[in-house]
Amino acid sequence: MKSVGIRELKNKLSKYLKLVKDGEVIIVTDRNEIVAEIKQPIPNESDINSDIMNYLNEQEEKGKILRAVRTKSVIDTIIKSERKKRVSVDWKGIYQKTREDRL
Repeated sequence: MKSVGIRELKNKLSKYLKLVKDGEVIIVTDRNEIVAEIKQPIPNESDINSDIMNYLNEQEEKGKILRAVRTKSVIDTIIKSERKKRVSVDWKGIYQKTREDRL
């Protein structure tokens, strides 16, 4: 982790971007106060999700896992029944009902 002032960062931006590309984290300061952090971006969430889905598909094809199939959500069923009873939904009550089996 390196620290650099705004002026030096502006004057030597290419140098610091190369350091970031190599994995370094750059802390940007303004009058000795940290104002920013420059680092490599984290992988896109959709990329991570697709990697997970690919892994799950692969494991399912090998017969190592069997995915659960749910046609209706428990929460959806509770919400529908609560809506019939009253206009507003009691989210705390719904949460507690879904947690009853865990207590």
